[in-house]
Amino acid sequence: MSSARDIAGRYRVTSPIGRGGMGEVWNGTDLRLNRPIAIKLVSAPGPGREPDARRRFRREARITARLRHAGVPTVYDFGEDDALFLVMEPLPGDSVGKLLDEHGALPASWAAFIGAQTCAVLVAAHAAGLIHRDVKPENLMLGPDGAIRVIDFGVAASTGDEFSRITQTGQIPGTARYMAPELLRGADASHASDLYAVGCLLYELLAGERPFQSPHVLDEITRRQSEPPPPLDGVPGELADLVYTLLAKEPESRPADALSVYRRLRPWVCELTPIPGWIARDLATDPGHLYTTALAHLR
Repeated sequence: MSSARDIAGRYRVTSPIGRGGMGEVWNGTDLRLNRPIAIKLVSAPGPGREPDARRRFRREARITARLRHAGVPTVYDFGEDDALFLVMEPLPGDSVGKLLDEHGALPASWAAFIGAQTCAVLVAAHAAGLIHRDVKPENLMLGPDGAIRVIDFGVAASTGDEFSRITQTGQIPGTARYMAPELLRGADASHASDLYAVGCLLYELLAGERPFQSPHVLDEITRRQSEPPPPLDGVPGELADLVYTLLAKEPESRPADALSVYRRLRPWVCELTPIPGWIARDLATDPGHLYTTALAHLR
């Protein structure tokens, strides 16, 4: 693909951002409104998979558009030109996965800040009858204002019947290194399995590595189902206990819902020091955060 092209006579694709769940994400411009955009183009499907790939991409567009939440990118448009395309608000910054690669373990306040925002999105998704199924650092975008956007709802499950099932028999959607043990045993995804992934996320943010990290994915899967997570040395006891509870082997032993996890993380969000190369300013004076803080004090 060339570095610049026009889509549907309206959108100019300019420079690559990276790859999403099943497509390439690019920077671009809405030529009609003269505003920046992000545009996701579907990857070319393999032989015999074109109808399924198209249906899955349309499904991701509908799910993302349905979730009207500050922590989910706003969908502007969806359609087909030479390829299927999904036009969204641009997301400044980069993934939490890249942040971990550059900085390793983060202070407890930052881990809680990222985790609490992720849980806020899950509260909205679960209330809308959706299960993300692929919560991981690479699917969280961290902006220069500290805001987290949850992306890639391409494998989300619906607890209702509005969105058709797109997973073929025998397939396990999501990323194996962040999957709850019951999913690997063939159980259906649930709110509790999303919370297990939040536990993996928090552990990695606090320790700088996954709880059962190994070069071999099968070793990680085996240990996850049979061993307790290694201790979180140097992490405050109450916060570590929350992570251990989220990583419980059985779903019924995990917290009741994403809202209860958010409430347990919220007190740890304090004194957010700048992160070199990522967050340069005092977030306490950020205009967007001043606005949301004011709303949070409504009674």
